[in-house]
Amino acid sequence: MPRNHLPFSASELEALPLFRFVPLECIEGILEHSRVVSLGRGERFEPAGPLGHAIHLILEGRLAVYYDVRERDDTPLHLERGDIVGQSLVSGEPEVPCTLAATEDTRLMVLEEDLIWSLAQASHAAACNLLGILLRGRGGSSLGSFSGTVRDYALRNQAVVDPLTGFQSRRWLEEILSRQVDRFTASGRPLSLVMIDIDGFRAFNERHGRTGGDRALHDVAQTLRNSLRPGELVARYGGDTFAVLLPETEPSTAGMIADRLRQRLMHTVIDMGDGTMLPPLSISAGVAGATPGIDGPALAESALAALDRAKAAGGNTVSR
Repeated sequence: MPRNHLPFSASELEALPLFRFVPLECIEGILEHSRVVSLGRGERFEPAGPLGHAIHLILEGRLAVYYDVRERDDTPLHLERGDIVGQSLVSGEPEVPCTLAATEDTRLMVLEEDLIWSLAQASHAAACNLLGILLRGRGGSSLGSFSGTVRDYALRNQAVVDPLTGFQSRRWLEEILSRQVDRFTASGRPLSLVMIDIDGFRAFNERHGRTGGDRALHDVAQTLRNSLRPGELVARYGGDTFAVLLPETEPSTAGMIADRLRQRLMHTVIDMGDGTMLPPLSISAGVAGATPGIDGPALAESALAALDRAKAAGGNTVSR
């Protein structure tokens, strides 16, 4: 459960729709990277960035939504405890200019895009809760009335989620990596990136066909997912290359995490789904840490260069 230093309690979260049936101890690392915004009565809500790039969840209090700032005496729409600010915008509806103001002391939890994906990966219940909230929108209850939103959601998903492994894509990683490097620059807290390749994957594909290759990628992805903690972000970078982004992690620790993944994958047999079991695959991994003045693409190139060194050494190893 959340630790005492966090600005919210377990009981407070468990009462909110987003965290219904979610074991909070499984997402503690994610919660520690969230932040809380407090508003006094009458204070306007002004998000730091686009609403679609973060969840702003009302922990307590109430926000009034005014669609015309000149008519503040009109009866506004109210957002209550447990509502997500801007959920209609996130779920694909066109943006309507509006002003939001607290009608009483209000606290909001902010989960940025990378944390949202981590939450969905860490907890199936949280992912279902979030999707249900977004599909309901404001006042909607029938999925049929949201066919356009679902279609928009699916199209966006194809761009950022790899359908074979369920991991986020290279495009998503590049966006999140840039944001994480900015955080590193601002805070000085460590940031590491691990690039992983499956050893001999081309020969494996030739031997076992595309079906065998797809099953191998799926099973490798499952092992990676089950071996990482909340807050440790993984994406399919392309082909048989995976990227693991490790916020607040020194390169030395990232190297140990990469080696732990390497050892676990050595014991992961490939289940073809028809009773046939193929032998485990080994991996090579390259580790890089953020340094002052670096940007996202440079950090990725550094990790890929380390990966090339691991493969040149014969594979089944971790290089920095």
